[in-house]
Amino acid sequence: MRAQAYISLSHLLQRPNGELRELISSADFQGLWQRVKTSYGVQFPESWKADNLPDLEEWDRMWNLTMGPIKPLAEPIESLYKVWTRDPSCELLIANQKGYLRGDWACHMEELLTEAGFEIPPQFAHCPDHLVLELEFANLLVEEAPAEALIKFAEHHFDWLADLNETARDKNVPEMYQDLYNLCLEYVKADIRRLLSL
Repeated sequence: MRAQAYISLSHLLQRPNGELRELISSADFQGLWQRVKTSYGVQFPESWKADNLPDLEEWDRMWNLTMGPIKPLAEPIESLYKVWTRDPSCELLIANQKGYLRGDWACHMEELLTEAGFEIPPQFAHCPDHLVLELEFANLLVEEAPAEALIKFAEHHFDWLADLNETARDKNVPEMYQDLYNLCLEYVKADIRRLLSL
């Protein structure tokens, strides 16, 4: 269940298409999120239930507003929400500022993905710390690493999700994507709480 939840969140963040609609409508997907609710108390949002999904054109419009290529309101990219670098020797003006791509966190994420033999898709070349890839990496850790590895990863690479949620609210991102960002945050928090309690 845990690995499937991480990978399904990754799918939900990707550009909508008919295949994603079919996934959300499937009994396996619905069963997964029912198990998550039973185990963790995390509720799958109403706005993402199959019967409530907008038509593909409207759904794509909302995705574009939120995280599309042109002036997105709240792109789910870690570096944007963290200080660009903590290296005291860096003299660039952006060193201690937020809102820039390819910061320390992106470099670290790229290193983790490369070491794991993960090929970064071309659309994420500028942002290896995109939430899609971080969720996929979490899935890999659930399947192949001890619990401590995911706890450490979450501490370093999921600590910005509350800021993402706040940005989405402040910038009036379409409600279904506010709901999705909140689902990511709540699921990660619940999963890490469970691991820490073992």
